[in-house]
Amino acid sequence: MNLIKINDIRITMSMLLLKDAFDAFFLEEAEVMTFAKLQINGRRNKNWYAGETDNDINEDNITGSSTGLTELVRWKETRHVFFEYIKGKKTPDLFKVSLKADSSMAEIFLKDSGFYEKYLQEKPELHLQLRYENGTLCVVTGIYNNNFTLDKSVENAWDDAVVRWFKQNKVAMDV
Repeated sequence: MNLIKINDIRITMSMLLLKDAFDAFFLEEAEVMTFAKLQINGRRNKNWYAGETDNDINEDNITGSSTGLTELVRWKETRHVFFEYIKGKKTPDLFKVSLKADSSMAEIFLKDSGFYEKYLQEKPELHLQLRYENGTLCVVTGIYNNNFTLDKSVENAWDDAVVRWFKQNKVAMDV
C-alpha cells in the first residue's frame, strides 16, 4: 500500500473528470459531499439491460469480454454523473473514488516491472483510491490477494507502476 499526496490537483482532476485517463478502471464506489452526499455503488444492475441485444451492449463498450456484462461499471460510464454533481464555483468538502484495475490494465501497468508473470500466477485485485478532503488530494494504492502471502513483490510493483504513471502524466506528487 502506498499513499501519494498529489500536488497538481487541477491536472489530476482533469484526468479523472474530463479526460479518459481513468476510464478503463472499474468503479467500486464513489462518494462526494457538496450540499448533500452522493454515493455511487459500482455494482452493475443487470436488470437495467433487459431486452437489449448483445450488439447494443457491446456498442456501449461495457462488456468485459464476449460473455456479457461486467459485474462492475467502468469509470467512463459514471464520470459524467460525478462531474455534473461537483461542477460549480465551490469545491466539494470531500470526495473519494475507489477504482479497480482489470487484467488488461494490470498488463499495461505491470508488463515492464518484471512481476507481471507473478501477477498472472497470483491474480490479486489491484486497487486505487482517490480521496479529496480539506484541500488535499491523495491517492492510495493497494492490492487484495485471495491467498495469504508474505511476498509483497506484486504489491510493490503496483505501487511503483502507479507512481510512474502519474509521473508520465506530469503530475507533481509527494510519495
